[in-house]
Amino acid sequence: MKIGQPVDRNEWGMSPPTVNAYYNPQENNINFPAGILQPPFFDKRADQAVNLGGIGSIIGHELTHGFDDQGRQFDALGNLRNWWTEQDAKAFQQRAQCFVDEYSSFVALDDLHLNGKLTLGENTADNGGVRLALMALASTAMGGPSQAKTSAKSPAAVASAGNADGFTPEQQFFVSFGQIWCTNMTPEAERLQVQVDPHSPAQFRVNGVLSNMPEFQKTFACRPGSAMVRAKPCRVW
Repeated sequence: MKIGQPVDRNEWGMSPPTVNAYYNPQENNINFPAGILQPPFFDKRADQAVNLGGIGSIIGHELTHGFDDQGRQFDALGNLRNWWTEQDAKAFQQRAQCFVDEYSSFVALDDLHLNGKLTLGENTADNGGVRLALMALASTAMGGPSQAKTSAKSPAAVASAGNADGFTPEQQFFVSFGQIWCTNMTPEAERLQVQVDPHSPAQFRVNGVLSNMPEFQKTFACRPGSAMVRAKPCRVW
């Protein structure tokens, strides 16, 4: 029985081997089971850029949930309370609408579009999380075991070589982020996900985010008008 009892803030909502993570707005905390602290998300032998592109983006994702369309409605103590100014809330809604429109334009299969409203919180966290992780990489002066610098390479060339030495830390970061979402899914499962899951299908969790990032486009020398360059990129945080 938990009714009428004090909240146990040490209780976890996932088991230790679960490969997942979550933000709990009612306790204002983020949680990472041991199961996710392994490749491709984290490897203690990997370059820092690789780990930041993996588990770093997940940590940033969960942090951003505290300031998405749902998490922002809870205060620092986990109480359901509007603590934003009217001006800040309006600015947030305007920026968030960009994500709603952008992701609603993505077609999963046939003529089935993503639901930008349903997936808004997760899309906000995906985009914010990668930005936070990239900021962390920049703050370490692009450090790590491998500090090799090279000229920009095409995404295909980098992907074929994996996270091998010889690529810039920025390139390793973005490739690592893409690799954590490598997924096989049947058309039936994807159709169901698009209609009921607040998470966008994996390919859009990668391409949707990176097409909004000038840093990605610069790193891989993407030309204006190419598929991974949005004329009007979206950004909340």
